[in-house]
Amino acid sequence: MELTNRQIYIISYLLNHPEGMNADHLAAQAEISLRTLQMEIKDINDSLNDGASIVRVGKHGYAVHNFSEKARETILAEADDRQTMLMPEQRVNDILSALLFEKDYISMEALANKLFLSKGTVFRTIESSAILKKTITVNKTKGLKVELPEFEKRQYLTKVFDKESALLYAPDAATKYKGLDQILRSYLPKLFVSHKYHVSGEALRSFRRYMILSIIRSSAGYELEDIDHQLEVSSLMQEILDITRLVTGVNFSDSEIQDLQAKLNELPTFLIDIPETRRNWMMEWEPAYQSFISAIKSEFNIEIKMSDEDKLRFILHIYKLYQRVIVGHHNSNYNKREINRTYPLATQLIICCFEDTFGFKVPETEVTFLALYLALPLRYKTEPVNCKIVTSKHPSLVWPMKKWLEEHFEDEIGQVDVIEHYLWLNKKLNKEQNLSAEDSLILTASASMALSCPQAVLIKPFALDNEYDLISSRIKDISNRHKSRELRQCIDSYVRAERISEDKIQKTEDYDDLLNMIEARTNESGYISADDYEFILDTDVFLIPYIYNRSVAGENRIVIYYLDKPLAYRGSNLRAIVVSRYYASTNEMVRFYNCISEILKPGRADELKQNLLEKN
Repeated sequence: MELTNRQIYIISYLLNHPEGMNADHLAAQAEISLRTLQMEIKDINDSLNDGASIVRVGKHGYAVHNFSEKARETILAEADDRQTMLMPEQRVNDILSALLFEKDYISMEALANKLFLSKGTVFRTIESSAILKKTITVNKTKGLKVELPEFEKRQYLTKVFDKESALLYAPDAATKYKGLDQILRSYLPKLFVSHKYHVSGEALRSFRRYMILSIIRSSAGYELEDIDHQLEVSSLMQEILDITRLVTGVNFSDSEIQDLQAKLNELPTFLIDIPETRRNWMMEWEPAYQSFISAIKSEFNIEIKMSDEDKLRFILHIYKLYQRVIVGHHNSNYNKREINRTYPLATQLIICCFEDTFGFKVPETEVTFLALYLALPLRYKTEPVNCKIVTSKHPSLVWPMKKWLEEHFEDEIGQVDVIEHYLWLNKKLNKEQNLSAEDSLILTASASMALSCPQAVLIKPFALDNEYDLISSRIKDISNRHKSRELRQCIDSYVRAERISEDKIQKTEDYDDLLNMIEARTNESGYISADDYEFILDTDVFLIPYIYNRSVAGENRIVIYYLDKPLAYRGSNLRAIVVSRYYASTNEMVRFYNCISEILKPGRADELKQNLLEKN
């Protein structure tokens, strides 16, 4: 059986949780969407032998089934061997969490014993994880330690703490967490609703975790630095503090209250009910918003139109994002890779235009949150489908049909023509009048006409509601044909392919070497490149988009580099690298990126491989 790094991780994670795992949690650990998780599990079950499989348990969970001892050992050994490539999130989180609960240095051996891992596994995990390398201080004589301000330690813990794993490295904290979680879970939702502060369940869980960890850290003697954001303590925050004091006996310091208020202020809300005290602050972002929209228009000839409500929500998100940035908070985004793949143009526009117009840099994890606001205005707009009603009926019977179509399919239907049956049947006149059935919706009340024209929909003039689903389905089919034809034209126009042999891949030590080799072939660089933002995707294809300013001329093109040998990078086995080059002097960016989105769909690059390589 041949399994990818991600699939090995999913199986090994479930093997370590034989009782089963909630699908949402498993997808979050693998940093993929639920849909991608389902596809991965299907592929895993197709690859497994000897009756082993991953099965559904409960309503929304998965568990391993019928794995022999030999299969278990093979999978776990493979996961351990691929550790430098795989970077399993849970193991990284456990190491970081354990060190965050250590006040002094700890040897690597002692840390490994605490987590029931080998010393080599801990070492390889640290070496392969950028976040661990960044946060851990290594002293050859003393050992390991996280030397960060308490404020930053609490931020990290909110993201990586797992109460089940904590029973290994911080059993007292894990037990206390469970008790406090049960208490806060009972009254926090009621308070948020009573104060009309409607947030998502994910946001509420994040705030609850932060409160609980703040209580645990304070009681364990970890003191927060002096913090004064000069924030007004809201009535919701005051009531949360009062009830927390009443049920737990905990009194927060002034710094902790300011810290918690900052965390509360940045939670994304569903209702756009902005207090007057904050409305003026938000409106200060209006000029920057207009500059942002203007920059997209002037640089890329794309006009973004948002409704008033969408615009207000976008500015509210930016206002809250700015509050997070200035106090050092940022949200995790487990759907980042899927958004990168699905909406590369929206993401690219945020990268190109946001910082210069709004004046601050967006954390990498939050770029795609902003991109989603642009995704809807940039969505693919299909051309309306023209309709032909072929009839021999009296005109008074036909016009109500035309009116019904225009009312029920206002956006989908374009021009509606009424054509006499005898004109349609006369081939000479038909050809002269260009009455082809291709790419048009044909409606007729004549059975003989329907038999002679397979594309036609047979209807009854006074029972059109009965045929609504059939007409709608036919319109979608025609629209999809339009879209497919345009995409084929784009692929023929823009896309080229090259093969990188296994010998050349073996000569490169890592992904960066391979990228340098590709760059050496073209000897070009754009003003937006992989150095600014990394398009990590949820497939085995990697995107490197370049955009050139208006002073540089060239041909818009997309090159797919097919790798004869998969290259392990960031938890994925890369099988193709897509390098796009777009020149801002042209006005075809939406069309160009629609083509990229098509290539990035799971399995699409493989489908195109043979034809593209033969064409080259």
